[in-house]
Amino acid sequence: MEEKKLHHFKCLLCGYIVEIEDEELPEDYVCPLCGAPASDFEKID
Repeated sequence: MEEKKLHHFKCLLCGYIVEIEDEELPEDYVCPLCGAPASDFEKID
């Protein structure tokens, strides 16, 4: 069974980390903790 590569993005405002399979966050993604848009996230791996 093949392992899926997960990518991590960190919210620059509150520090929340989201783990997804895609290389980029969707443009309409918002932080569930502080409501920051995807543009306020940085890829950390």
